[in-house]
This record gives sequence, C-alpha cells and structure tokens, in this order.
Amino acid sequence: MALRGTRPTLLLPLVLLVASLALAQEESRYEKFLRQHVDASDPSPPDARRYCNLLMRRRDMATAHKCKHLNTFIHSSANQIQPVCGDGGEPAGGDLRLSEDPFPLTVCELQGGADPPDCDYSGSSSTSRIVIACVDGEPVHFETQVESQAGEGNEL
Repeated sequence: MALRGTRPTLLLPLVLLVASLALAQEESRYEKFLRQHVDASDPSPPDARRYCNLLMRRRDMATAHKCKHLNTFIHSSANQIQPVCGDGGEPAGGDLRLSEDPFPLTVCELQGGADPPDCDYSGSSSTSRIVIACVDGEPVHFETQVESQAGEGNEL
C-alpha cells in the first residue's frame, strides 16, 4: 500500500520538470522573427550561398529533418527594424507595415533536389523596403520585400 502512495509523489516532480522544459523551449513570435530574419553582422556577405547554408543551419531552419524553402535575412539590428512597426513604417493592410527606408537583405532559397539533411541554398543580396507583420509594436513575421521604383528616394 505504501508503494501506491509513493508513485504519485515520484511522478509529480517528473511531470513538473517536463512541463517547465517545454515552457522554457517555447519562443515568442517576436523571438522567432529575430531568430529567422535578423542578422546585423554583415550587411553584404561576400559569398551569399555560403552565408545562406551556414545561417540556415545555425538558425535551425535547415536540419536533419527539414529544409525551409525560402528565408530572408535583414542585415540590421532589432532596434533598427522595430520602428517599422510605428513611425518608421506605413500601413500595408491588416497588421502589415511597409518600411519607409530600405534595408540590406539576403534571400536564401532552397535548391531543387535538396532534401534533409542535405539542404543546399542559393543566396542573393539586395537593398529593399520590407513588409512585416507587427503585433503590440513588435515585428512577428516577414512578409516580403518591395523593390524601389526608379527614381524613388533620389529626391534632392
């Protein structure tokens, strides 16, 4: 009989440990946005393909089990991107905001025939305005980039 009363006592700490580990590993939408899209290190990587293959793995988007098809890295700090959710951006429908200023970007695209664990990416760099989704003043989703129109931003 004493053994029955001991089992729940032993299971409770185990259940609490598992629950706390699950909560600790869950990232917010803002943290996921930062992990997947923000890299302030080099605004123009010299070898975009090598950069993409390295960062997609480091940021857990190319693993032994999955290869994310397309991802854009914004080469600016979170502090430079966040204003797009306020005065640095304009409404673009729903919770989307279009940046007033262009950002340096690297777009990583999975190459055809590349399957986990052999994810292989091509990369291209550009400078473009961005469209991001914002919730409570924080970026939570990268929607697209918007190429500047001829003559745009060239006013004297």
